[in-house]
Amino acid sequence: MIKNPIISGFYPDPSMIRIEDDFYIINSSFEYYPAIPIWHTRDFKHVKQIGHAIDRFEQGLDLSKVNPSGGIQAATLRYHQGMFYITSTLISKDYPTHSDHFIIYAKNIEGPWSKLHFIDGAEGIDSSLFFDEDGTCYFLANRMIKNQHDGGKTELWISKFNIETFQLEGDIHALWQGTGGVFPEGPHLYKKEGRYYLVIAEGGTLHHHAITVGYSDQIFGPYVSSKRNPLLTHRHLHRTYPIQNVGHADLVELKDGSWIGVCLGSRPQGGFYDGFNLQYSFGGYYRNLGRETFVFPVSWPTDQEGPLLCGDTGKLEESYTLDLSEYKQTDTPIQLSETSLKMKWVHLHHAERNHIQLQKQDHLTLTLQDTLASSFIGFRQTSWKQNISFDVVSSTIEDLDQLNIIAWLNTYTYIGIELTKEFIYFKEVYQGKPKIYHRVIHSRHEYHIEILLDSQDYTFKIDDHQFTFDGRVISPDLNDSHTGVLIGCTGISKKNTEIEIKHLKVL
Repeated sequence: MIKNPIISGFYPDPSMIRIEDDFYIINSSFEYYPAIPIWHTRDFKHVKQIGHAIDRFEQGLDLSKVNPSGGIQAATLRYHQGMFYITSTLISKDYPTHSDHFIIYAKNIEGPWSKLHFIDGAEGIDSSLFFDEDGTCYFLANRMIKNQHDGGKTELWISKFNIETFQLEGDIHALWQGTGGVFPEGPHLYKKEGRYYLVIAEGGTLHHHAITVGYSDQIFGPYVSSKRNPLLTHRHLHRTYPIQNVGHADLVELKDGSWIGVCLGSRPQGGFYDGFNLQYSFGGYYRNLGRETFVFPVSWPTDQEGPLLCGDTGKLEESYTLDLSEYKQTDTPIQLSETSLKMKWVHLHHAERNHIQLQKQDHLTLTLQDTLASSFIGFRQTSWKQNISFDVVSSTIEDLDQLNIIAWLNTYTYIGIELTKEFIYFKEVYQGKPKIYHRVIHSRHEYHIEILLDSQDYTFKIDDHQFTFDGRVISPDLNDSHTGVLIGCTGISKKNTEIEIKHLKVL
């Protein structure tokens, strides 16, 4: 029995390959570093993170010029003749007028991965590779339809690609504009029994998100919309269904000839709203965990109209029974350790995180920088119920310094505790607007911190003081965000003040 999601928390846009009995999955990472988490599984029940594809300064990833929800989007993983390849797009502040597709490669899935090779002349976002039976490589992505730079009017395109020089070759061919949903994107191309199947996402990544397919007997098209479209969507379901906004799929064939797929979806809690940001949705909900990774069964009917996803019920279920041998492995827990810091903890924008030093097991030093973004370190919230506790030594805090212990969506939206030399604040920042709920004078220098998460109740405790925030304010939906909530620490100091964090427990 496989329980969905197979990867919980802010791990969207899954892409997957199979090599013999091993399945490898990657996700988008947006503005966070290290970038592009990599997972391994054999049974989809035990899924373990084994690294990141971009984790070294010399690889050349520059996230210093990205906005919240910019950065690395919709990465695709492929394998060909002993080499692993990842293609993705770096979204900077000047998108959509400019974006940068790149490719990296490695002989070992755990790395080291190559430097980023940027691809001249490649428009749009959501790039992927396809290797045809004769070995020819093709590059796919989406792009804005000419003279239509708003309203979600995009199309999928393809070009031959030189896998040695990382250059497009020959003409660029427009393939398909989807079935009418906004933002056709996320193209993944498959070939089965001589026919090409172009599986895409469209409808935006909110409630109307969907997986659709077009097919053709020629790789350059024309592509015909399948009569089964949409292959998978939950836009026809009531908002109370526990899994929402499913889309962005990748499919693989198993050794026995059967197929399986992964896609993104969300598990909202906290009710519904009918506020803003509803251009592509009939109603809003609160998805603090972000977009997560789900698994589903795939079959191929004989009519060659494309795959059938979730064929028994036509919707993504919370659990499936899969005919795979159990392969027990334990994922890295969130703790203050060298392995956990490498796998589970992320920071913002910069490839180097010299502001973090592991002094010994379960004892970390955080050096505060001159901005919240440059000081941030945190891990993804992965459950609607979590208890986090740790100790903070703040004796070094000086005038004008601040330490923030927070549930964080981005630089402009977070909730939690702000600790200064004299005061403890229970503080909310929503889209850059601060609000103080409670202030306490303090004179101590070491504190025990607890963060208790229960649905949309985020309770922060510092010794005998506590406050419960309404977590809906940090929902991605209210903030036009593609990421999810992280739990972490940050702060501001002009003198690089060092803070001690120790005895972390996450339950």
